[in-house]
Amino acid sequence: MELYVYRGEWGLPTIDYDCARVLAYLKFSEAKVTVNFNGNPFSSPDGMLPYLVTDTGRKIAGYTKIVEHLQSRGCDANAQLETQNFIVINGCIQYVFENLYPYFLYSLWGDPKNVDTTRMLYAKRIPIPFNFYCPRKYVLKTNELTRSLAGFCLEDSIELHDVADMLLSAKKCINWVAEKLGDNQFLFGDTPSEIDAVLYGYFSVLLKLTLPNNALQNHLKQCTKLVRYVDRITTIYFAKEGFHSPASSSTSSSSSNGTSSKPKEESNAKPTQHDGTQKDEDTPYERKKRYVVSGIFATIAMVSYAFMSGILSLSDDHGGGGFFQYDEPEYDDED
Repeated sequence: MELYVYRGEWGLPTIDYDCARVLAYLKFSEAKVTVNFNGNPFSSPDGMLPYLVTDTGRKIAGYTKIVEHLQSRGCDANAQLETQNFIVINGCIQYVFENLYPYFLYSLWGDPKNVDTTRMLYAKRIPIPFNFYCPRKYVLKTNELTRSLAGFCLEDSIELHDVADMLLSAKKCINWVAEKLGDNQFLFGDTPSEIDAVLYGYFSVLLKLTLPNNALQNHLKQCTKLVRYVDRITTIYFAKEGFHSPASSSTSSSSSNGTSSKPKEESNAKPTQHDGTQKDEDTPYERKKRYVVSGIFATIAMVSYAFMSGILSLSDDHGGGGFFQYDEPEYDDED
């Protein structure tokens, strides 16, 4: 079996929370799976990472389906827990999903001040031309969530982005986890379980990803037990997989040298954050125009790639009414 994920950053094995919790689950369950850190979401059945290629060549996408497949193969991160704890774990996972996940996703892909930073981070890890298209799927996913939970679309004016309740629920969830953890190594004592994998996925990204507007990160850093909890899992299980890009390494080293670090940090902040004052004045029309232009460019690039790679070809037979011929890749997409 081979798992495809995004390459990491900031000493983490991956930049993506879904990939991070799958990787943690693999470690906790001791599953024998090859990990490819240069995954292409365009090859995934749902257009996102992670996805797993089984021994029979079947592709399985998404955390839930991957974990179900691993459990069917005897790889269970909860195997060492008692029955009552196993039942509680499912409730904890559901609680975290309902309370932490909504604002977490919005802060990455919905907040107008943050979305360009997140998009650039993912685009650097996706091959051209797919990096123009694939990150858009996360934005659409976030838009569906905010419409159902908060009643606004991401293209609406920032004044209509009412996320106060989502932020409050996320902070309460973090406080609950900190209280539940206490002085334990993991949430249920000295043995990691699936809930620890889920929490590591969220908390590791929250702590390390620097965003222009990151209220949840500031709250999480105040919970020192949770900071140590994330660092402990990273050190024990991902010491070899942790990744630092040359740019981040030079930035962190210069910031530790005192006086010379501040000018560099300020000069790098402008292109990353795209000038926060201008972003506040970004209108819904301008955002929509940017999305349309990027979509047109991505479509042209992807069609060109398809012709060059032989996926699409011009038909010489004009009698059949078909202008394009599409060679569908052969793989089993059954659940």
